[in-house]
Amino acid sequence: MQTQTIVTTHPSGEIQRFQTVRGFEWQDLQFRSPTFDSRSIEEIARLYRINIVRKRPEHYGTLVFFCLTAGHHSPFGSEVDASVIHSSNVAASMGLNAMAEQGTLTYDGSFTASDPHIVTFLDQLKRHGLLSIVQGSNTGLRFCAINERMGFASAIEAALVVNTHFFLMDPTDLDSPYCELGTPYGLAIKDGVTMMPPLNGRPCFVVDYQGQSQIVDLKVEDLVIEIDGRRYSHTKGCRLYSRRSCRVTPPSRGSDIAIVEDRVVAVKDGGEMVIPMAGFVLSVDEPVTVNSSAVRYHGLEAYRFGIQVGPSMMRSHVMVDHLDCPFYDATKDPVPFPSTVYPLPFEDARAARIAIGTDEEGKAILIWAEGASKCRYVPGHCSTGASLLELARFCQEKGYENILNLDGGGSAQILVDGVRSLRISDRHDDDQEAERPVPMLLVIDS
Repeated sequence: MQTQTIVTTHPSGEIQRFQTVRGFEWQDLQFRSPTFDSRSIEEIARLYRINIVRKRPEHYGTLVFFCLTAGHHSPFGSEVDASVIHSSNVAASMGLNAMAEQGTLTYDGSFTASDPHIVTFLDQLKRHGLLSIVQGSNTGLRFCAINERMGFASAIEAALVVNTHFFLMDPTDLDSPYCELGTPYGLAIKDGVTMMPPLNGRPCFVVDYQGQSQIVDLKVEDLVIEIDGRRYSHTKGCRLYSRRSCRVTPPSRGSDIAIVEDRVVAVKDGGEMVIPMAGFVLSVDEPVTVNSSAVRYHGLEAYRFGIQVGPSMMRSHVMVDHLDCPFYDATKDPVPFPSTVYPLPFEDARAARIAIGTDEEGKAILIWAEGASKCRYVPGHCSTGASLLELARFCQEKGYENILNLDGGGSAQILVDGVRSLRISDRHDDDQEAERPVPMLLVIDS
């Protein structure tokens, strides 16, 4: 692989640093989740303390972040709130939040519950480093499950590692009881296998088996969904509901199946299911029982590689100078969908960026725009970060073909043989890099 660092100096003296990585093939890229690291829980709690709760402490009471790993099981079983739950993490968060709302589980420096087994369960999680607490100035107690995919890119030994997808992160991203913090969302295709479905109308970058790339618009409704060997197609004995269409499915005489990534999370008879933020609901006209939580998608086998985040930067050698995909706007959108918080204007809001696509010769390329540290920014020495428009202009100047923006900000990083050429934008108070846990990566093994 070839890597290059490009420094752009503006008339003001401010600089922007970009890294490009080339010389790899699409067939070499693998989607991979890092090994779960319990430090992810405390790191997410730290981000909440300094970036979310500290700004508006009156909006938050006690937030409890946790994750059930192997050997730790939900004390609530598989049936919670009229749903059959296929995820221990989700079952635990639903059960704990129900107890908190009823006042049978409280926290005042320590947990108190009507059921002593619940206190023992929570204390064990805390002792094993699987639970962390963040305190606001408001009342209330809320439990936030963290997806077991969360870990650190730097822990993977490989020739190339780069972060990819958006994931649920803000409190308002947890609008459905079937949500977990850290859940990635958006299309992921590898060698004709759809690992995650397209969602929310964002653009997709795809590459066929002849190596031709394009930016396309795909919908989950276009796919055939297989569960327990039975295949479902939208409007043929079932309907698919995702977040931008509605928040809650209509009443039905059949079963609603909540699907996130490539697995069933919950099944509820009678409809009226709150659609998961990082997934969708398959509403079947008749009652069904799900035996295996595994989900298979059919319809996109023609693609060797595919990914969906957005917005686009380049389409067929033409620069995209605007947001070409929806982002939630509370003043316009009646139904929240992730990311529920997106305060960055396309034209001038600078941050760290990651992008993927094809260069001027139609070959694979990755781009990292280094972001500025919020702790100690020194003009002319530290990179300013790049707005989406500036990233698009950079791609246009280089003559790139098709480029898609990926998850940036504190998640942005590229490691080549375990080494970062640029610095992560999240920092501790002493300006040391603070690596953010992520749930999904692209990796090329050594």
